[in-house]
Amino acid sequence: MIALPDKIGKYKIVSLVARGGMGAVYKALHPTLKRHVIIKKLTIRGNAAITERFKREAQILLDLNNPHIVHFYDYFKEGSAHYIVLEFVDGLSLDKLLKRKTRFSGEMALLIFYDACLALKYAHDHGIVHRDIKPGNILISRRGEVKLADFGIASGGEDEESADLTSSGVTLGTPSYMPPEQFSDSSTVDKRADIYAMGVMLYEMVTGVKPFPGAFSPETLASIQRGKYPSPGRLAPGLPPVVCRLLRKMIRPDPDKRFQDMAPVIRILKRFLSRYNTHQIRTVMVKNMLTDQVAEPQFLPRNRLLLKISSAILAAVLFAGVVFFAWREGLIHRFLLRTWYTPVTVTMDLPNTVPASADQVFRVFFFLNDADSIPEVPGTQRTLDFVDERPLLTRIVDGEVSTPGGKLVRPLAARPVWLKSGAYRVKITMGPRIWWRSLVVDKDDETVHIDFGRVVQRSIRLSTLALDARSGKRLSDAVFSVLYKRDWVPIESLDREVLTSGTVWKIRAWAEGYVPEIFSLKIEWFQDELDISATLVPAEK
Repeated sequence: MIALPDKIGKYKIVSLVARGGMGAVYKALHPTLKRHVIIKKLTIRGNAAITERFKREAQILLDLNNPHIVHFYDYFKEGSAHYIVLEFVDGLSLDKLLKRKTRFSGEMALLIFYDACLALKYAHDHGIVHRDIKPGNILISRRGEVKLADFGIASGGEDEESADLTSSGVTLGTPSYMPPEQFSDSSTVDKRADIYAMGVMLYEMVTGVKPFPGAFSPETLASIQRGKYPSPGRLAPGLPPVVCRLLRKMIRPDPDKRFQDMAPVIRILKRFLSRYNTHQIRTVMVKNMLTDQVAEPQFLPRNRLLLKISSAILAAVLFAGVVFFAWREGLIHRFLLRTWYTPVTVTMDLPNTVPASADQVFRVFFFLNDADSIPEVPGTQRTLDFVDERPLLTRIVDGEVSTPGGKLVRPLAARPVWLKSGAYRVKITMGPRIWWRSLVVDKDDETVHIDFGRVVQRSIRLSTLALDARSGKRLSDAVFSVLYKRDWVPIESLDREVLTSGTVWKIRAWAEGYVPEIFSLKIEWFQDELDISATLVPAEK
């Protein structure tokens, strides 16, 4: 009997897990993390391909960091032996659990299968084909974690080709789970071979038998190539239809007719499992590992009452949204409350001589004319917008708007305000201008049209300040000049009536020893105060 080593490298050996002709597997203790790990030992000599493949497994696991794949810790050589240090999964492999339980319910099988699919999708996305998917390489921990293990014959990437690890015509894998193309040449298979093997594994999980049982023989191979196997629904009555649907497409002898990627499989599984309490299923799965006496309960979809309540809440939210939209757009007043409310629309014609500006905001306010405090009517504030720029929905709801102006104006209109019959006042503001109108509302639609009036240029009040860019100090000797009749004229020398709104002015800030700064400013017709603060940079000497 071979004695158990006390340590391998820096790891304290706890127990022997397995031993074979090529090496051994130990359970050990990580010296700094203080957690158990698995050490795989390769002792075979004289076979460079096997040694290189062992190293290749370490390289693959180093690049894979996923909660559903066993974690890689270390790779090293001691003496003539090579070692890989991996995460210790405290639990059972899926094949041992199957021997204990024979088969699983569709819900539990699909939950285990879903986690394995996530692991395989991650590996495929990193260019890795596992090539040995089977229950023995699926590990389930006592916390219900499902992890994919043993990438010993995995392929993928340039390293595989350069190392010639899988020769053409060589068969690698476990025959019961291999697709037809893997029997003839394992070096050319792609991720669709893993998808096939996953289908075989799912079949075994829900029926307790393999789709192509028996010893590896020409007859078994012929059955695999034909894709003929007993219906899983006949062997396990009551299976969820989604299981049979997945199996039909996964266990296809022709790789072109299988799922071409794990993504659609994961989407189907996620949609199915979303209807169930997966925590309950996972808890039963763990209990199955701990004892033989646990019978799987019937896993039912989530409470239909909860779905009904959720649907009712959603319907209520949608209804509230529709009511709010209808109220905001005036549809409730127009079709349900028209007997008590009258639409009042405010319009204005803006002369084309007045340039449009984003700074021009026409605001509309409605007040109750009670001959006393004149309170504002709540919820009636509006803005005047150009009629030709109104959104399509607004035009459909409010209809067309016409104003007395002709081609020399651009009409503006506000959304209708719905008012009860009575006396009101309307205030329109825009910059320095205010318009007031009084009106009496009865049952007929009311339009309040405002005459914009003439545009008057306004004298501009100018405030200036110059600062040193480095010190931030005020430059008291700075001079601000206006470009007037092609000359820079100091502001103090200009008549106040010269600097008016409705045009573009160039203003220069200058101080001795500094680089001048020029402002080119468009002053709208309604703007009459200008504040300029110039930060001047000292000139280079």
